[in-house]
Amino acid sequence: MKFLAVSREARFSPNREQSDAAILAAVAACLERAGHSVDTVPENVLTDTDGYDGIFQMARSSAALDILDRADVPVTNTSQAVRNCGRIAQTRLLEGLIPDSMVCHGSADGWNRWPCWIKRGDGHAVNEDDVAFVHSLPQCSGDFVLQSHAPGFLVKFYGVRGTGIVDCYAAGVKDGKFGLERYNDSPEGRFIDMDMLTETAVKASDRLGVDVYGGDAVVAEDGSMKIIDFNDWPSFRTCTVGAARAIAKLILEK
Repeated sequence: MKFLAVSREARFSPNREQSDAAILAAVAACLERAGHSVDTVPENVLTDTDGYDGIFQMARSSAALDILDRADVPVTNTSQAVRNCGRIAQTRLLEGLIPDSMVCHGSADGWNRWPCWIKRGDGHAVNEDDVAFVHSLPQCSGDFVLQSHAPGFLVKFYGVRGTGIVDCYAAGVKDGKFGLERYNDSPEGRFIDMDMLTETAVKASDRLGVDVYGGDAVVAEDGSMKIIDFNDWPSFRTCTVGAARAIAKLILEK
């Protein structure tokens, strides 16, 4: 079979450009070792999807997602799944799995949960100031999300539909893109309930329709868990080889 791989633009991979490129290349290598062929195209030069038996992709630009919408072969992840991982969409779709949150359109009337997080509403965090921990509302305009702060330690996880959690770890400041983990408790000596984490992550992936995913969850002192971020096709930087095998298997099954 012949597959198309669509790579992610660097602007959507802050501090993770090499890791994002590595996981896509590793999946392509798995498929090629199985006797299939793979063409790789950057999302900013994608024009059509004709002539392929399947597509796996990390695109996030509207232009690329619109082109992928028209593909008549299986796509991993689908364009709609990527859109569902946008901040406003996932806030609505993951109600109950995330801390108390409110989608705002220029106004935050009625919000009284401080401190909290303010998050850009039009996409994923690509700059340091796209997500901020605040004790009062700064001057805002446009669309944004407010999310109550969940006390506890942070767990980062990676998953693939059909496999479940590929890897996870309790995270500190050194593990993040922008150092925001400093607002969470120290992860040292903490226990991760893998059954609960897997159940929570699979529920989120089902609601969003995303096959290849990763995210952040906060584990409270009583062991309860809330997702604070969920992403389509992350870097899998701690588990590239194992994740690539699981993703390639999923692509072939689809």
